[in-house]
Amino acid sequence: MTRLHRTAASCLLILLLSACTTTRVPDESPSPVLTAGELPPAWRPLSPEESPSTSAAIYLGNLDSRIAVLSASDDQATRALLARLLLQRHRILGRLADAEAALALLEYRDDLDSAALATLAALHMVFHDFAAAGQALDRAEAVDSGDPALPILRRDLAVARGDREFLRRDIAVAAEPVADVHELAHRADLLVNLGQLELAMLWYRTAQDLHADVDPWMLAWLQTQQGIALLRHERIPEARIYFETAHARLPQYYLAAEHLAECEMLLGNHDRARELLTSVIAQTGNPEFIAMLAELEDRAGNARAAEAARAQAIAAYGALLSRHPAAYAAHAAEFFLALGQIERARELADANLALRTDWMSELLVAEVALAADDLAAACRHWGRAALTPLTPPEISDFRDRLLAGGHRCERLAEG
Repeated sequence: MTRLHRTAASCLLILLLSACTTTRVPDESPSPVLTAGELPPAWRPLSPEESPSTSAAIYLGNLDSRIAVLSASDDQATRALLARLLLQRHRILGRLADAEAALALLEYRDDLDSAALATLAALHMVFHDFAAAGQALDRAEAVDSGDPALPILRRDLAVARGDREFLRRDIAVAAEPVADVHELAHRADLLVNLGQLELAMLWYRTAQDLHADVDPWMLAWLQTQQGIALLRHERIPEARIYFETAHARLPQYYLAAEHLAECEMLLGNHDRARELLTSVIAQTGNPEFIAMLAELEDRAGNARAAEAARAQAIAAYGALLSRHPAAYAAHAAEFFLALGQIERARELADANLALRTDWMSELLVAEVALAADDLAAACRHWGRAALTPLTPPEISDFRDRLLAGGHRCERLAEG
């Protein structure tokens, strides 16, 4: 996911048109904590007490053990299962090395069955190689068109690419209930981007009720998605509850931890945010989180620490872009845009748009163009983003910022 969902209080949105500085930010008093009991009952996250899962330590310990045992073999079936488990560990821990190792096991092989090809397609999507993902799905469907994993992957690929016709078909049924965890979560995602937040939250919660397994990751993932939906609508104290609940269930789940850190930072709880970020950076090495630490230190008035973290993020992005440019172009573009390095941000945003023409990629190019005072390009790409059948808050927020700056896009760009 890109950082376009970040709230207006965040450096990567507030300071999108100017560099983040190391100027001391006035001390923020921590905000009062909102409790789960204050949320609407119909969409409260299921707590670990209400819906017990396998403990995080046992779950991850078993996953690590299976990976270690399978790594000692090299037959076809073992290789495919190992890749799938490495991909799952990557999704939980956020360690790039796991995804790279999984891809190396399957890439360039001609002896893969449908399940292995589905895993290969998912891995290509991790690295934003959407053409290769489509090819892997084509091969999988030729082997076994009845594999139930394939339609889900086709859907994910269509969404990633911004396929408008596909989105319109799914939007037509998004408000209808369905007794399937993954499909209900997908419909909730669509509803968030259609401005129907309350129904989306109900679907996310219903998906939790439908989850009958003791696997802690699925519930933590669903609750993190709920938190992200609220965070995108700047409902930070409420969003924090969902990230905290997911973090309590699976502390090693990096997306829950880093989003919880962001909420704590935005709410003025700097020490808690720093503790979480330090842990998730050590676990993942992700420069996006290092950049957030720099913003945190700016807010806390620690100019030297902020500058050191920012330099570390620059170096880390450089290393990742040399290895996986497609996967990190959007995140890096937002980062360099926030630093005021407009040309570098534009190059990265354009490269990302060449790979995927979804609304987020168009809007990112529009952001860079506006920062470069290229109003024509800003209007053109905002107009293309607005052609999506979705109505995400970021698109209207950008329009409002254009109007507030005295800019008017006289006509939308042609699709």
